[in-house]
Amino acid sequence: MDPMNPALLVRHVVEALNARDAERVAGFYAADYKGLDVSRALRKQGRAGVCEELGEWWRAFPDLRFTTEDVVMQAGRVVLGWTAVGRHQGCFMHIPPTNRCIEVCGFSVLDVRAGEIVRALHLWDMAGLLRSMKLLPDLPGPPASSPATLLAAFFADASLQPLCLD
Repeated sequence: MDPMNPALLVRHVVEALNARDAERVAGFYAADYKGLDVSRALRKQGRAGVCEELGEWWRAFPDLRFTTEDVVMQAGRVVLGWTAVGRHQGCFMHIPPTNRCIEVCGFSVLDVRAGEIVRALHLWDMAGLLRSMKLLPDLPGPPASSPATLLAAFFADASLQPLCLD
C-alpha cells in the first residue's frame, strides 16, 4: 500500500472492519494514536485502544458492516462519511440487547502521517441509533429515509455549492 495515499488507507481500514479483523485494523493506526468518539465522550489511545473499541461494537453488533458514503482529503487529513448497519445482539452503552436492526451514520476525521492514522475524531448519530433500537420515539412527520439514503442523496446533490469558510 502506498503510505502517501490516504484514500487507499481508508479503503483497507473499511475492508478490515467488515472482515472483523481487529489486529489488521489496528495495524493501520500509529502506536501513539489518540482517538475521540464525541457521541460517547470516549477517548482511546494506541492500537490496544482501537481493538478495545472495536470489541465493544462487535460484541453488541456481531454482524456490523460499514459502508463508505464519502471521502474528502486535504493535506494529511481525511474526512470519512460512513454508515453502519447491524443487529443489536449484545450490551452496548449499558443497553441490553434489543435484537433490532440498526442503521447509523457518522463522520470520522482522520489525521494520517506516514501511512498511519495518528488521530481520529468520530461523530455519529446517537439519537438515530436509539431510534433504531426503539428507545427513542420516531420523529414526527412522514417516515424518514434511511440514514444511508439521506447521506448518499446529500453528497450526490450537484446543486450544493462547496462550503466557503473564509
